[in-house]
Amino acid sequence: MDTFPKCSVCQQQFTLKGPVPYLLPCLHAVCETCVTSAAGGVISCSTCQRGVNLTDTSLQKDAVRQKEIFHLTVKHRPTELLCTHEDDGNQAVCWCQECDEFLCEYCQNMHNSFKATRRHVVETLGDTAPGGMFVEQVCKLHDRYPLEYFDKNCNISICAKCRLGDHSEHDVDDLDVAADAAKGRIEQHGKNVTAHHTCHQAYLKSVSKVVNDTKNTSSALKEAIHHTFHSLRTQLDQREKKLVIDLENHTKQELSKLRTVHVTSEGESKRCKWTSDYIRTALKYASNSDFLSIESSIQDRAKTHLRSVPPETHSASAASFNTGGLETLKSYISDFGSVNEDGLAAQAHTHAAAGVETYTLETRTKTPVTLQCPKLQLDAARANTNFCHVTTDGELVNSRPATRHRDSGRLRTYRGTCSSTPIPLPPSPSNVTPAPHTPRYWETHSRVGVVGGLLMWPVVLEMGVGEESQVDSWWCVCGQHRSWCVCVVRCGTHGGSFCTRVYQQGKLGECYRNTMSDTPGTQATLHYGVVLDVGRGRLAFIDLDREIVLAKLDVEWRESLLPMFGVGKSDDYTVNMKVVSGVDITMTDSKKSLIYNALT
Repeated sequence: MDTFPKCSVCQQQFTLKGPVPYLLPCLHAVCETCVTSAAGGVISCSTCQRGVNLTDTSLQKDAVRQKEIFHLTVKHRPTELLCTHEDDGNQAVCWCQECDEFLCEYCQNMHNSFKATRRHVVETLGDTAPGGMFVEQVCKLHDRYPLEYFDKNCNISICAKCRLGDHSEHDVDDLDVAADAAKGRIEQHGKNVTAHHTCHQAYLKSVSKVVNDTKNTSSALKEAIHHTFHSLRTQLDQREKKLVIDLENHTKQELSKLRTVHVTSEGESKRCKWTSDYIRTALKYASNSDFLSIESSIQDRAKTHLRSVPPETHSASAASFNTGGLETLKSYISDFGSVNEDGLAAQAHTHAAAGVETYTLETRTKTPVTLQCPKLQLDAARANTNFCHVTTDGELVNSRPATRHRDSGRLRTYRGTCSSTPIPLPPSPSNVTPAPHTPRYWETHSRVGVVGGLLMWPVVLEMGVGEESQVDSWWCVCGQHRSWCVCVVRCGTHGGSFCTRVYQQGKLGECYRNTMSDTPGTQATLHYGVVLDVGRGRLAFIDLDREIVLAKLDVEWRESLLPMFGVGKSDDYTVNMKVVSGVDITMTDSKKSLIYNALT
């Protein structure tokens, strides 16, 4: 049996003759009784725990659910439908649209016998379809005039008489045309939210896999720890216990983090499903006037969902048990062993010092090139919170934080942030001492989702470097003097498609097409790298997805440099940018080859 909708406050089922349902901003329903009796004028939706202040929010009757309740009553509780023509309590069996009345068998026979009504179309209740048996509304100002037009200026449906009167100078469209357009937009919102819900489901599956992998890894490492310490006999018992405790604490912390991620994503997934369910219900039961009245609420809710895009998969650091130098460490048993969070074994060609990962690039000569990957962090304290913020996970997101900040040290013009520390220029060379130089490298991984269809804002994201005094001289790096960047833009040259471009002091370089689709609902992850050799004056940008060097620039810098990171407008796109640097970089042979190519 189909379930009758319930009030999201008192949990009572809606009935045909019970309190009227009202539509909350979260698209859940609340009964008229709860609305009128709300303590302090505040309603708390028990389904999604969202509070609504009725003094600031005007609720509209939920016409879609009213029609759903009526249809379910016809289907499952037909005895509640009584004849409206006679006050005899007979059960209705049909409905006359022209008379707008329910008729019992007796009244139906009388209705068919009268000359004035015998030609009326009578519909049997058992044959009704969802959304049927409802007369389109008539004008409240001009009795019996049907609503045939939609006034875009006043955002209301009007009749022909209104059209020639007070609304004659307004932008007016046929009601059917306007309703079809609204229905199409609502269908698109439904597709976007459904895709977003599917993304969350995939993410939850990934989180569950990581949970299982974490548990399996923990079990395997426990066995390895026990085996190793058994060979050391009683001398290692105390240390063994301590390492097991360390591992269990690490596992608990990791599982706790994963549970938090799981609960958060599951909550958003549920909210997406609630919205998707309501949209499907609206598309099934709503009339033209309903589409126009609920479109704004559905659009606002869909935008709320699409502001944050989950990653394709969830990855977490795996624990490992380091047994390197076992024989040497037997005499120092109290310090032997550790539970490593990164789960990576040390590699012979790399070493970490003070947060810097160093690699050796093989060259065509006998002299190899040393490459440094310093640890970079986004400066959350300087992020322009009018347009973006840095999350606790260190991601730059193109949305305002919950709490706006007015700190004097924040960027005022630039729509992004910079790294927390500048890169100084080397000392001037002399005849005896050449300019020191060691090239450095970092990356950005950016998750991008297309929200709107108009896409008026050209810049999607950008990353590059700027001289320290110029970082807040313009709203984007690509337009600043003494700044250089790679930028993903809405390209006017190529018909508005997404392209990747390199900008040098505001001048446009080569344009690379087909970076990602511009279809609303599209989601993609873009990867770019920066190669910087301050001593030689060399700067290069790499497209890691295309595996090409986008540009190699030779520059004479005048002052210290700051890595810069910017994001586009949240109404058009969702952007989550993460800086990958230091030991977090996955250095492959192909990536080394690209970096070497960028330096030569």
